[in-house]
Formats: sequence, structure tokens, C-alpha cells
Amino acid sequence: MEKQILMMVHLWELLKKVAQTGYGWVIAGGAFIFNYFSPEGYAFTLVIVAILLDALFGLMVAVKYDKFILSKLGRVTMFKITSYFAPLVILFMMEKLTHDSGFIGIKVAAGWAAACELWSMSAHILILWPDSPFFKLFRRQLKAEIASKIGDPLDDIFKEDENLPK
Repeated sequence: MEKQILMMVHLWELLKKVAQTGYGWVIAGGAFIFNYFSPEGYAFTLVIVAILLDALFGLMVAVKYDKFILSKLGRVTMFKITSYFAPLVILFMMEKLTHDSGFIGIKVAAGWAAACELWSMSAHILILWPDSPFFKLFRRQLKAEIASKIGDPLDDIFKEDENLPK
């Protein structure tokens, strides 16, 4: 019993140390937020990984075309994170109000967000590797996306496709 009391006193002392600094409060707040969203952590992780992979491939395209886009990349990536996570957080909180487990809506929304990033990443991959076996299958659908990424007119993208049957 005495050992348990000593452990509680020690824990209380640690909590006081954490609460005395702003950095401690930031860590405590981050831990609270992480703990709150941890039931659906995989859905949030999926979206953040998709955004970061799209940013990586976008950076590789910029290097290929000798464009300096690091500041734009940072702004766009932060905007994507904010614009995807705001609805995901609201949806998660709405689902949390109605039930405690089995959050289907957040999984569907995260899947759609990841699909949007996969679409963008696919265009980057086709720019880098035009003969990519998998992505080459739907390059006609990606023409507008590719044109917007490299700044070429839409008609100049994949001219060899014009001779193929539709």
C-alpha cells in the first residue's frame, strides 16, 4: 500500500512539472487530441500519407521541369491537409455523437480523400514515367490533370493517343 501511495505522489509531482510549462501543455494537448482520434487513426493516417506521397511526386515533377516550387508545395500541402482534415474531423465528431464504435462515415470519407490524392499522384507518375504499365491504362482520363500540372495545352498531351480507337 505504501508503494502505491509513493507512486501516486511521484505521478502528481510529474503532472505538476508538466503543467508548469507551455511546452508541457502543448504535449498534453497533443496527447489528448491523439487519444481522442485514435479509434480512427488509420483513416487519418491514410489521408496524410496520400497527401505526402502526392507532394513527393509533385516535387519530383518540379525537379524534372526545373521549377522551384518548395514554397508553393508547402502552401498547397498545408491547404490540402487543412481542407481534408476539417471535414474528416467534423464527420468523426458527428459519428462519435451517435455511436462509440464502427465509424463507417469517416472511413468512406477518408477513402474518397485518398482517392483524390491518388488521382493527382497518378498524373505526376505519368509525367515522370509516361510508359508506366498500370497508370498508362487511364492516361486519357488524366490528360487535363497532367496539363494543369506542367502548364502545357491540353491538345499537346499524349498526341499519339489521337490515332487510337476510342
